[in-house]
Amino acid sequence: MKKLVWVIVVLLLAGGAWLLLRGGRDKGAVRIVSTQTLGRGTVRKVLEATGIVKAMVGAQVKIGARSSGVIESMLVKIGDHVNKGDLIASIDSREEKAEKIEAEAKLARDEAELKRVRTVYPLQIAEAEAQLREAQAEQDYADKNFERQEKLVAQELQAQDVLDQARQNSLTARSRVAARVATAARLKEEFTQELIKAHKAVSQDQAALEAVDIRLSYKRIVSPITGIVSQVTAQEGETVVSGLQVSNIITVLDPTRLEMWIYVDETDVGHVKPGLPVEFTVDAYPGTVFRGNIDRVYPEPEVRDNIVYYLAIVKLDPEQAEKLRPEMTTQCRIIVEVKKDVLALPNTALKWVGDRQYVYVEEPGGGVRRVQPELGLQGIETSEVLSGLSEGDKVATQIVLPSTALSGTAK
Repeated sequence: MKKLVWVIVVLLLAGGAWLLLRGGRDKGAVRIVSTQTLGRGTVRKVLEATGIVKAMVGAQVKIGARSSGVIESMLVKIGDHVNKGDLIASIDSREEKAEKIEAEAKLARDEAELKRVRTVYPLQIAEAEAQLREAQAEQDYADKNFERQEKLVAQELQAQDVLDQARQNSLTARSRVAARVATAARLKEEFTQELIKAHKAVSQDQAALEAVDIRLSYKRIVSPITGIVSQVTAQEGETVVSGLQVSNIITVLDPTRLEMWIYVDETDVGHVKPGLPVEFTVDAYPGTVFRGNIDRVYPEPEVRDNIVYYLAIVKLDPEQAEKLRPEMTTQCRIIVEVKKDVLALPNTALKWVGDRQYVYVEEPGGGVRRVQPELGLQGIETSEVLSGLSEGDKVATQIVLPSTALSGTAK
């Protein structure tokens, strides 16, 4: 009986020792949950950032009133499509219309005066010149008659009083010619001055009429671009005052001219340059990836929440713009560098143990080999392997590390 008891005790001790040893070995082993066969592929280094969709400069126009008055008609509402030049609202213009009628009447009067000056003065000048020619002919006759009478008196063939009369007639003719010359000169000078005066009056009237037309045009509010009405801040019957912010009454957006602003952290801006491809998504279209390229990077920083960013601008093509809306938030990936046909290691296979990264490789016989590979280009999903691993290796993507490692700094 005692012998049987001792046998049982020995068996129990042996079994406990075996379990203890087995448990110790399991406790120090790495258990692989899932693997992936290492192959060649593309590795991309990307920068992740947040962006926002914005309207391009000139694509969103706030249309205001250049003139004060009561809104007579509001012809559009939010969502309406308008073309460039379409009338979208009008302001009461009765005062300007009355001013235009008065300006047109004054212009007509001054144009009539200009026409009169151009017609009457040339006739008066022509008449004065004809009278001058007649006076000159009379002077020639009187001068010749005086010379003839003077010769006759010298020959004692004519009386002295006849000579005196001839002399008087010659002097009178000369005076008449001088008067006709002065009259013709005066009329020509008057014509020049009156013509200048009439032209000036007409020009002033035309300028005044043009000014009235400009003020009248301010009463007609037209769309400066083709697009969609995105905001209406006034209605018929309201009074707008020019020069005030509230006079911006309608906003028109061209939905085909959008761009994206990417907020690049100051630590990453050195990697960003024009031409780099960008992929981005928006919450409105889950699963849809939009693509573009960086057009420019603004040199001026922008500080948000005490963090310095630099704006990278991506132009959006019209097809993308049809789906997107201004102020949409975007999740962006800027593709900084790409390497194709390289040994691509999934980043899920990299495990931190202490301050180093290791890869656990499943051996053909079931064992596990720990490798510290040399990496090249590192992306978000995969990294380039330069050495330490080979194509076809089965790398562990999910493992259970031993408790000794877990109790340390393994990640």
